[in-house]
Amino acid sequence: MLKLFDSFSLKKKDFVPFQKNLVKIFICGPTLYDYTHIGHARIFLIYDLLCRLLHENGYATDVLVNMTDINQNVFKKAKENSEDYSTISRFYSYQFINDLHLLNVTSINRFAHVSDFVTNMEEQISNLMKQNIAYSANGNIYLDTSKVKDYGAMSKQSKEQLNLHRLDIGPHKKSQDDIMLWNCSEDFGFYWDSQFGKGIPWWHMQDSAVAIENFGRNYDIHGGARELSYPHHEAHFAQYKLLTASDNPVKFWTHVGLVLSNGEKMSKSLGNVVWARDVVNRYGQNLLRLYIFSAHYHKDIDFTERSLLAMKPLLEKLYLSSSKASDRTDKEMTVLIENFFNSLNDDLNSQKALEILDKICSYVINGNNLGADDFVRICRVLGIKL
Repeated sequence: MLKLFDSFSLKKKDFVPFQKNLVKIFICGPTLYDYTHIGHARIFLIYDLLCRLLHENGYATDVLVNMTDINQNVFKKAKENSEDYSTISRFYSYQFINDLHLLNVTSINRFAHVSDFVTNMEEQISNLMKQNIAYSANGNIYLDTSKVKDYGAMSKQSKEQLNLHRLDIGPHKKSQDDIMLWNCSEDFGFYWDSQFGKGIPWWHMQDSAVAIENFGRNYDIHGGARELSYPHHEAHFAQYKLLTASDNPVKFWTHVGLVLSNGEKMSKSLGNVVWARDVVNRYGQNLLRLYIFSAHYHKDIDFTERSLLAMKPLLEKLYLSSSKASDRTDKEMTVLIENFFNSLNDDLNSQKALEILDKICSYVINGNNLGADDFVRICRVLGIKL
C-alpha cells in the first residue's frame, strides 16, 4: 500500500482516497510570465512520478493545475512589452505546456487559468461577507482569521507567531494575519469591476475558487513547493474549510523541497535560474528525471551540471539492460523488482528505488533474466523513454 507523508499532520499515513478508485490532485501551478526553470520542473516531475505509481497501483487520477495569470509579475511584463496581460499569460501558458511535453509529464488532466474564475471568486467572497467571516477595510476585502478554527495549524504557528508577519499590509485590518481576498487599493494597470469596486482577486482566493469549481467539497492531495506552506497553503486551507463547511476537505498536503543554485533558492528574481528546456535539449529528459529522483522529494537539492551528469552511468546501464531484456524474470530479480516498487510506495522514496534499479541493471548486464514486461513497468513508472 502507498504511504505518503502528510505535511499537515506531520505523519506518514496509508493513502486512502475519498473515492475508491479515483485520486484528485491539485498542484499549485506556474505564474505565467516566464519559462519553466528546474525548480518548477522538479515539482511536476515528482507529481508525475506519484501519478504513474498510483496508476501502477490501480488508481485513476484527476490532476488539476491552476495557471496564475492574475499577478503583479504578469501585469508588469505586459506593461514592459506594451501588450495586454492576457496576451502575455497565454503565450507563457503555451510555453509551460510545451515544457511539460519536453519533460514527458503526461499525468495532468486539466489546466485552469484563474482569470476564467473571477466571477466565482466574487460570489464566494460575497458569501463570506454575508456570514461576517470577511470584511471590508480601506476598500479591500479581508478574511477574518479569528473565525477560522485552528488557523496556523498548517504552518505550525501560534497566534503570536502569525502576528509577527507583515502580511497584506493595510490600514484598518482587524488583525495583522487577516488574509486579503480582493485588492482595490493598489493600481496594477489592470483590474476587474466587481461589487467590491475595481480591483483584482488576491492570490490565495484564486486557487480556492479554481479548486472548488473543479473538485467540489473535497480532494485527495494538494501539492506544491515547501515554501508555499505559509502564507499560501495556510490561507487556501482556511478558505476551503469555510467555503465547504468541512474541517478536512483535503486528505494529504504534500510539499516538495527546493532546487538551489550555488546554495540559494533558484528563482527568477535572483537571476540564478536554469531553464528546464535547455537542460532537456542538451541532455534529454531521461537524465533529468534520474537526477531529480536521485534525492528524496522532501529534501532541497543544489543543482549543478556535475551532479546531473553523475546519473549518466545509471542511464547507460538502463539502455544496455533494455537490449538484454528476455521473456522471463528470474526469482532473484522478482524480489528486487518488488523492493523497487515497495520503495516508491514508501512515501516516494525514489532515492532508494534508483539504488535498487542500479542493482537490477547490473544483474541483467551480468546475465540474469529480466522479462521485457517487468522492464517496461519500471521505465513506465519512472517516465523513462527508451
